[in-house]
Amino acid sequence: MSKINLLEKTGITPKRIINLMIANVLYALALNLFYVHNNIAAGGLAGIGTVINSFFPVPVGVLVFLMNIPICLWGLKIKGKQFIILSMAASGIYSLIVDILSFLPSLTDDKLVAVICGGILYGTAASFSARAQISAGGTDLLAKLIITKKKHLSLGTLLMCIDGTIVVFAMLMYREIEAGIYAILAIAICSLVMDKLNSGFNRACLFYIITDRNSDAVSNAIMNDMVRGVTGINGTGLYQNSDRRILLVVVKPHEVPRLKEIIRINDPHAFVILANASEIIGEGFERLNLTSTISDDKAGDEKQNS
Repeated sequence: MSKINLLEKTGITPKRIINLMIANVLYALALNLFYVHNNIAAGGLAGIGTVINSFFPVPVGVLVFLMNIPICLWGLKIKGKQFIILSMAASGIYSLIVDILSFLPSLTDDKLVAVICGGILYGTAASFSARAQISAGGTDLLAKLIITKKKHLSLGTLLMCIDGTIVVFAMLMYREIEAGIYAILAIAICSLVMDKLNSGFNRACLFYIITDRNSDAVSNAIMNDMVRGVTGINGTGLYQNSDRRILLVVVKPHEVPRLKEIIRINDPHAFVILANASEIIGEGFERLNLTSTISDDKAGDEKQNS
């Protein structure tokens, strides 16, 4: 099997690899330029590694990779061999980049500045990591493994509990309440930046196209030229008591100009309502099932093939 076919089989694309590499570099910059030298343990395995590194001369990247090993071994039975191999590879790359850039000096001794700047970098890195859709292990994978056993829990709650435990660990080791406060601020800024960036990347636009002339031409052009699904809804214009066809279409932001052009060409008299959708899950957009396991995936494949 060629390398190209192997990449296609695993779902890895050049775009995902680029996003993963950008995420890892930004993670490493946040840690080495702001967090490690200021003893800021901003959650995650890197937070634990930062605390340990301040007492023992062991590189943070090495510590993160070693802590990932038992998590990935547990995930082997739950998420499957392919998922875990990718996670270990991604974790190895992350750890390597963190240690390669460990020569960088801290840019500031002001912990508040370090928290803000590091949080922005870390949140941006987390956003690129989410777009890569390749798990690099860590507490994120740990939470996803736990949620497969405790499906009534939410991922956000689990991550909050895990990061909270790491913050308490940092406070006990450093014997400073301030260490916990700075860590909480760093986590909050990281989460805020990540949420803002992710909502921007995942935005979708909802079109209501009300037409009574060329609805077939409009819908066919959308489906053929844009390869987007169209839902037709029968409606009645009460002002003139006339039948109208309402086309419901969801597109990504960069597709909006193209859709407007299609409507203008095929029915310039159409009445169009454009609204922002905060989240779209389904064909052509996001697919999300955090509680799935390898057993669930096999059962789904068998059901589909039967």
